[in-house]
Amino acid sequence: MTTEVTVEAKNEVEAKDKALKKLELKVDKKINKTDLELELIEEKSGFLGIGKKKVFRINLNEKEDEVEESIDDLGKEKEDEGSIENSEKETEDEVEAEDGDVELIIDEEGVYIQLTPPEGNGEAVSLIEVEEILGAKEIEDVNYDKISEALTEDIYEPVKVAPRKEELDRNAEIRVDVSADGMKAYLSTSLPLGGKEATLTRIEDTLEEVGVTYGIKNEKLKELVNDEEIIDEAIERVLVAEGVEPLLGKDAEVNFKFNIKSEEKKVQKLEDGSVDYRNLNRINNVKPGDILATKKPTKPGTPGTTVTGKDVKPKPPKDKKIPSGKNTILSSDELNLQAEIEGQVSYNGDKIEVMPVHTVNGDVDLSTGNIKFVGTVVVEGDVRDGMEIKAKNDINVKGSVHGAKLEAQGEILIKNGFIGKDKGEIKADGNVQVRFIENGKLTTENDLIVTEAIMHSDIDAARIIRIENKGLIVGGIVRAGREIDAKVVGSNLATKTKIFVGITPALRDQYNNLMKKLEDYQKELDEALKTIKYLKKRQKEDDGELSEKERNLLSQKTRTRFKVAKNIEELKKEKISLETRLEEGKNGKIKVQDKLYSGVEITIGTEVKKVTKQLSNLQFYVADGEIKKGSYS
Repeated sequence: MTTEVTVEAKNEVEAKDKALKKLELKVDKKINKTDLELELIEEKSGFLGIGKKKVFRINLNEKEDEVEESIDDLGKEKEDEGSIENSEKETEDEVEAEDGDVELIIDEEGVYIQLTPPEGNGEAVSLIEVEEILGAKEIEDVNYDKISEALTEDIYEPVKVAPRKEELDRNAEIRVDVSADGMKAYLSTSLPLGGKEATLTRIEDTLEEVGVTYGIKNEKLKELVNDEEIIDEAIERVLVAEGVEPLLGKDAEVNFKFNIKSEEKKVQKLEDGSVDYRNLNRINNVKPGDILATKKPTKPGTPGTTVTGKDVKPKPPKDKKIPSGKNTILSSDELNLQAEIEGQVSYNGDKIEVMPVHTVNGDVDLSTGNIKFVGTVVVEGDVRDGMEIKAKNDINVKGSVHGAKLEAQGEILIKNGFIGKDKGEIKADGNVQVRFIENGKLTTENDLIVTEAIMHSDIDAARIIRIENKGLIVGGIVRAGREIDAKVVGSNLATKTKIFVGITPALRDQYNNLMKKLEDYQKELDEALKTIKYLKKRQKEDDGELSEKERNLLSQKTRTRFKVAKNIEELKKEKISLETRLEEGKNGKIKVQDKLYSGVEITIGTEVKKVTKQLSNLQFYVADGEIKKGSYS
């Protein structure tokens, strides 16, 4: 019967000792070394090529009768072992166990071993332990008789076991490896073979020799050595120095002060939970001086340091420029961009521009949302139902307006018609030009020019209304401050049509109300000025001292003064406009070139006339307090 084990050992003696223990556990009986067959199957090298180890295969050959005998004797041995173990346990309880130890001493005279006896139930030093120490140091010409004598006779004083061979002495090797980027240094050491130990001083000298002077981990070095400042075991690639990486700076940043993604459609949810599909706020309106973009300059980084003390420059930060474009002003330090004109600011990925005209390349509908712009709005298509356009300057629609609202502080031009659907409305401070108006409401502070017809609408023009070509006015109410000029007014069906020119009662009431407001504001301003004058006089008399109540009153009246003065200024401008209309209205005219149908009601100023029969080629005016008619020309 054959039993086999594999062990790693320095030599054959050690291999047999290790195998003996393993095999005895396997077969559960005592084994003679003579029954072992040993075979070397592999050799291994230790760290830095020092301390070779071998792998052995050991076979145990047993005879059949020996196996049977061992089985028969097993019960008896177990009983004997039990009594021995109980006896040993009693001794263990009395003395604390401590294994023996062996120390290798190398001096000028030779190589010695120094044994330390075990204590209590501790184990004595074995031959294997002694051989391991000698093998690790690669000691040659070992006197195993001396070793055996020391072990068996318990000699606890230095015993010479080999001669000293200086040519085999080797110092502990100390190697420092610096990483490719110079940021880390690693320490590796081997144990000495009769030579110099890896002391802290030698390690520090080696670091200095390879140029490692920065970031040395002194606390780590102290952890690696013993009380005698010696590394007493081999180590490999332990980090002992570390540099400082450079800190990157900050790239320049351009911060846009408007929504550069405003072209994207954004539906807004209202407070009541409904959704507003019309007011998408897609236009960025700006006025002169508005900040469009700012720049944060680059911030330099901080240099790093390698373990050899070299500076490592950080990667330079990237600079950026504010992409200024048309109608913008870049500050002298290039850190701020302002709008030069009033208009729409946009960023096309290349430039920031302010344009005075906002163009819709198609219809104004739910896809564009309502438009509110501080410049001129141009619509290439139609304005659809329910949409709104507000412009500080002009509005130019190249299609038609359907049930929508347009409001401009300048002129409004509609190439085709305005179909109001009884909900659309147009307001303009300047002139309005349109092909036709149907079921709509229109107000202008200037002239209205219609190239075809006004049908069933509510129209109010501060100056002149002129209908060209077909020249038709039918149904609804049409008012003008100075003159209405048409070709056909009314219809043969006597459609109810009202025409107003000149100073209307509503205009007169508006003027009177404005004058009353002006008077009230002037009284409020005079009272505020009077109170301010009194309190300042008191303050001067009392050496600048006023009570808290008086100080609050002075502050309140000062605010009132500026607020009321501003209101008076605005009302005076409106007063001038109304007075101009009133003056022009005194000479109001209604001119009809072709046909004025029966059923039309004409009002000039406060005078009213109903047309009872069809007339043509005439004009109406007021003279001597009544409406009179004359030739069209």
